[in-house]
Amino acid sequence: MTTARTSIDRQLIDRIDAKKRRLDSYRPMVPALVRRLQADVRLLTTYHSNAIEGNTLTLRETQAVLEYGITVGGHTLREHLEATNHAEAFDELLRLVDQHTPITHETILALHRLVMDKIDPTAGSFRTIPVYIRGANVVPPHPSNVPDYINQWIDWVADENHRQEYHPVVWAAIAHHGFEAVHPFEDGNGRVGRLLLNLMLMREGFPPALVLREWRMGYILALDAANTGNYRGLNTVVGQAVEAGLDLYLESCEAEPEAAYLPLAELGAQTGFEANYLGWLIRRGQLSGIKRKGRWHSTLSAIQRYQEGVAQGVYPPEYLR
Repeated sequence: MTTARTSIDRQLIDRIDAKKRRLDSYRPMVPALVRRLQADVRLLTTYHSNAIEGNTLTLRETQAVLEYGITVGGHTLREHLEATNHAEAFDELLRLVDQHTPITHETILALHRLVMDKIDPTAGSFRTIPVYIRGANVVPPHPSNVPDYINQWIDWVADENHRQEYHPVVWAAIAHHGFEAVHPFEDGNGRVGRLLLNLMLMREGFPPALVLREWRMGYILALDAANTGNYRGLNTVVGQAVEAGLDLYLESCEAEPEAAYLPLAELGAQTGFEANYLGWLIRRGQLSGIKRKGRWHSTLSAIQRYQEGVAQGVYPPEYLR
């Protein structure tokens, strides 16, 4: 694969790296905050991953099913099972992240068993029939070849040279496409593939990536392009999903009272930073900020955290003026 075909937008990857450094500065997180964030992501990944596959439960309905065990009228039993199954699979994912053991056939089959429990009689087994991806430009391998292809995929993921060759986001995106191209199951390939994507990313120190329902068509087209060896679109989708996860975590870690946010010019007068420079830091992901009526605002404590980050080596010293 050429560098151009596996590249990713430089600004996107710079923002991701900067936001991850910011998030790392909050580790270890307060356990209560970790539990709340994991509960939020459990709901969000369940809703969005299922919606990408055609589940019609809304986010609020998914929450009602998961938190209160409510059966929502107008939806099939399968849609309810897809919600509860995915949430259980996410719980297993968190356990796997902490184990730090290599991904194996058993890992993959266990996730599939949870995702497709009571839905598909082949849950927890590789497919034994040919499958076709509607509208895709490739045909997945014959079922007799699936175990060998999964072995190759597992070896690729475990190869330290590949992890060193690519940025973690690009590495995970390439691996995600490889899994989806094999399409090892009769059903549930997308959901299991996105769980494995997050297993790889979380073991690299990232929060779970959020592949949003609204990105479905772009995501599908990016997977199709990757079938031809062009990974740039998929790298972008996965990168945006990683950034969405980082933003969710940082928003909780950096929560400030609304009144604490001030215009950058006012903050500059108090701290000695130029307003334009503070805006540049926000756009690069080094400083938290919000927009009000089209103008950036931040807080004194956010600037203090940034300065502390420079002192601790979280950000390069040339960013500090």
